[in-house]
Amino acid sequence: MDRDVVVQALIETVPYVGGSLSTLYFGHKQEKRFRRLETFYHELQREVNGIRDRIASISNHDPQELSAILEELHERVESENLETKRRLYKNYFKNTLVQPVRGNFDERKYLLDVLAYVTPLQLEIIAYLSGQTGYVRALHKPGVEASLMTGSVTQLEGLGLIESKVLSMSVTDAGILYDRQIRLSPLGRRFHQFCMCAP
Repeated sequence: MDRDVVVQALIETVPYVGGSLSTLYFGHKQEKRFRRLETFYHELQREVNGIRDRIASISNHDPQELSAILEELHERVESENLETKRRLYKNYFKNTLVQPVRGNFDERKYLLDVLAYVTPLQLEIIAYLSGQTGYVRALHKPGVEASLMTGSVTQLEGLGLIESKVLSMSVTDAGILYDRQIRLSPLGRRFHQFCMCAP
């Protein structure tokens, strides 16, 4: 059963106000989703005109793979609240038009999944590392706790977007502390190029 239908039915069971709350919430939610898609495709229409001479023929794509990617992309755009991430979805779409989906479905699907998962801070980390030629020691950002930065980097490493090398390790009362250097992995560079850069 559709999750939204279940939630809507549960909200409606709240005495006196359930019906009104359900209508208000789900009507507004659907309107926002529609507006996101409408804006996305209107903006995309204008932007695609700028790269029309670079767009690959549809016959260069595997039809099933392209269809699956577009369906997933449509759902991601519809539910994405952050404008910054919707812009990155446009880059993904445009790069898909320029670089056909054929035999590379797993990586393309993975990049789309990662794009949905990463946070704005992690996107900043990727953007910063993309401008570096080698390993970088420690990342700091004013107003961001060191543990949040470390956790974000660790997640990116788990996703395969960052490589690290441990320089030293210390055992303290607080636990094991690592002194390490990081850089974008080859997959991280492809993610940056495909999702964060317009063609």
